[in-house]
Amino acid sequence: MIVALGAGPWDALFGGGNVPAFVLASLAALVAAVIAARKLPRLSNNAPAAFHGFG
Repeated sequence: MIVALGAGPWDALFGGGNVPAFVLASLAALVAAVIAARKLPRLSNNAPAAFHGFG
């Protein structure tokens, strides 16, 4: 949502077009994915390999 609100001024600042907004949105998505992946819990060594209910 922040990217959507800031897209107009960014486009005007860089001469028009949607490329700056797409780049900013891509970087925000990448950062969010890295943070989400790092927040996942670690599996313990003695955890069963099968998924719950599938075996």
